[in-house]
Amino acid sequence: MQIAWRSDIEDFTVAAGHHAITGKAVTAEDTFAFGSGTKPYTAVLLLKLASEGKIELDRPASEYVDGILKRMNGTSMVGLFGADAAKVTVGHLLRMQSGLADFDVSGFDDALLKQGGSVHSPLEFLHAAAKQSPVFLCNPGQCTSYTSTNYVLAGFVALGAVAPTSDWTSLDQAQIFPQPASAKYQKCTFADTGSLNKTLDIPGAAGSFLRRTQIYGQDASILGWTCGNLIAPAGSAAEFFYDLLIAKRIVPSEMVAKMQEFAPLNVGWAKGMIQYGTGLMIQQASWNATYPPVMGSWGSYVGHGGDTYGFLSESGVLSQFNASFSATANEEYLGPFVKNVMVCTMIRVAAKVLLDQDVFLKSAPHCVFVQMKCAMRCHA
Repeated sequence: MQIAWRSDIEDFTVAAGHHAITGKAVTAEDTFAFGSGTKPYTAVLLLKLASEGKIELDRPASEYVDGILKRMNGTSMVGLFGADAAKVTVGHLLRMQSGLADFDVSGFDDALLKQGGSVHSPLEFLHAAAKQSPVFLCNPGQCTSYTSTNYVLAGFVALGAVAPTSDWTSLDQAQIFPQPASAKYQKCTFADTGSLNKTLDIPGAAGSFLRRTQIYGQDASILGWTCGNLIAPAGSAAEFFYDLLIAKRIVPSEMVAKMQEFAPLNVGWAKGMIQYGTGLMIQQASWNATYPPVMGSWGSYVGHGGDTYGFLSESGVLSQFNASFSATANEEYLGPFVKNVMVCTMIRVAAKVLLDQDVFLKSAPHCVFVQMKCAMRCHA
């Protein structure tokens, strides 16, 4: 695991654990998979293109996507998802307001991992979403519902704007970093195809507590392209959120403000538990807080979480400290661990050390141990 912290006066990463194959100690420079922690980077890419006049956030996403879908698969957004797809704008995708169903269901996820040695086009993810019933959970723009389908489509919007005749693997997701880029971004990659361990230093562990699959040699395409393909050290993610939300040197400040216009998730996964903006979440690390979380309350942060095969991550900004952070671990079977143990404890410690305040936040060791006991009993 790693925890990174970045402010005007502090800049460090701590790491713990050992490499599952070599036995070497994990270092601050080692890379982890961030899963949906990729989404803020994708949102920033589209905002950058909008600031350059290459896309318009209020235009139908199909205007940028359909040419690519037709070339790759002879289809279109309406062909995949039905007539309501014509009403989905680029902004709807980024704000989780398209209403589209998520492909991220156990049947699809399990099958994808079993075929992890093969290359999987982003079209597979869209076709999986199109098979859900209903395909639309609400009319476009009428709800806020978290779905990774939005951010695969966002990747095609970006590709359609800059290289509509190119292969999906040609999209330059790293163009968002400020130039000259900080040294911390050097090990930050967006893995499209090829073995994960080309850029992934630490193997992940997917599955239950006692029945796990190592995530290391599979093809990177299982990560879902622009919805989940970031591989980086925690220090790189902390640097990104510092540059984006504190220093404001990645996109214009007015766009940073727009990114932080939040609405509670009100349909589907995490309903009432998270607020969503444009590629950003407000989350709460404490179990004794009120929901939906609000900016500025102890335990809350603006950023994004990630949960992918074998990895969990949380990254963002803490307003009380004017600091950014990132926390990662190479497991995903103890779901609350990173947010409700690592991040929650980090905030309590930072409050005491930096502000001399004793903050009551309830972390989740009990919840984690219950899950471990459950897994052991089920196995027995």
